[in-house]
Amino acid sequence: MLSKFLNTKTLIILLVILGGIFLVTKLTEKEDRTFKNQLVVIDTASVTQIKVLPKLGSEDHEIVFTRTGQEWKLESNGKFYKPDESSVKNILSELLRMRTERVAGTNESTWKDLEVTDSTASRIQVYDGSNILADLYLGKFSYTQAPQQDPRMQQRQQARMFTNIRLADEETVYVVEGMIKMSIQPKVDSYRAKILCASNPADITKVSFNYPGIDNFTLTRYENQWLLNGEAVDSTQTARYLQKLQRLTSSNYVDDLEALSNVPSYTVVVEGNNILPVELKAYPVADTIHNTYVTSSLIPDTKYSGDKNRLFERVFVTRDKFFATIEE
Repeated sequence: MLSKFLNTKTLIILLVILGGIFLVTKLTEKEDRTFKNQLVVIDTASVTQIKVLPKLGSEDHEIVFTRTGQEWKLESNGKFYKPDESSVKNILSELLRMRTERVAGTNESTWKDLEVTDSTASRIQVYDGSNILADLYLGKFSYTQAPQQDPRMQQRQQARMFTNIRLADEETVYVVEGMIKMSIQPKVDSYRAKILCASNPADITKVSFNYPGIDNFTLTRYENQWLLNGEAVDSTQTARYLQKLQRLTSSNYVDDLEALSNVPSYTVVVEGNNILPVELKAYPVADTIHNTYVTSSLIPDTKYSGDKNRLFERVFVTRDKFFATIEE
């Protein structure tokens, strides 16, 4: 009798345990269906197009990256531009790096507050041909400051940044950590090529300065010494100038400026070992804010303001800049 009672009791306990396991499993399955740890899982090698769609009602235009072979092209508002080489890589990297922290909302009633509607969110679509690989609304951005640091601690804690994101085919809004909100900008200029010259100073062997009606001179490397039209120059001054050519950048685009002449007033050609020659030109304009616009052979058909960030001043120097300044 006791044995029978114990068997019945054991059976009841086993049924309760099994029921608990079943219930937990079902709850876990439900959670798995609604919570995604990673929102974007794609093979970046298969991506052929990326679209950045502006907020509904804004004055911004759709931005489209299109890959042909290994080359990416950038288009917006009917105009084509050379994209910054890192733009596509950064966008795809941030999409794959995103990890979900939590669910912020589960239905459409939360979209407005979380800024994931058509009129409040930026939208990004990733394609493989006509197949959409990812379609996301990027909403409200927030960050948490790093806690007060104990001076005895070696490593400084970083602030954390978060973005509310909704997949186009879902009502759920997720909070993800990362820089995706900063990487997806509504202005096409954010993605345009910015490098006018990128040359290792150690590889440069010759810089030619052609200023019609003003001056012409050539800086050449002879063994370990630099010469300007055959005359030795100051090594420190020359190194400072060459350093500027190592990564000469600008994001001050002036597409609508018209030159006063089709002939550039200033031309600098950079040549060397293991590098393609780079030709930088400055054209005079009537606009007193810019005074000139500068072009680079690396980025055909792109104009940069000469005066903004002193671009003209940094490139088109006079010959006296290569000689030591004598203090009286």
